[in-house]
Amino acid sequence: MTFLFAYLGSLSGSKDWPVHLMHQAEVGFVLTAVGSVLIIVALNIARGPRWLREGVAAIAGVSTSFALIMPLELAPFFFGVRGEIMMVTIALVLVYPIAALGFFFLFRRGIVDSQNRPPPLPNVKRN
Repeated sequence: MTFLFAYLGSLSGSKDWPVHLMHQAEVGFVLTAVGSVLIIVALNIARGPRWLREGVAAIAGVSTSFALIMPLELAPFFFGVRGEIMMVTIALVLVYPIAALGFFFLFRRGIVDSQNRPPPLPNVKRN
């Protein structure tokens, strides 16, 4: 989403460093979130220690929350929006911790549930 907002902002004449910074920050957050998911998949195979799985889930949750909310918060700055709307988007700062916790528990549950699945039941045929 940030890429779309930054692209539209650059079309409106704002071709300076904030748009470039917005692109780079979003790339970093998206790469961190995707990398964390790949690490989670690898840890499920290797059955790594619990503290490492939860650490990766925390990093994935924080980076995913930033990648999701940051575009909505920064977009008005690139479109010449009135100050009142910018103040409302700054209130999104309060949503970051809630989203980070939600994504942390989502990633953590995905890791733990995949680790604690019982073996499949045998297939019994009745004649």
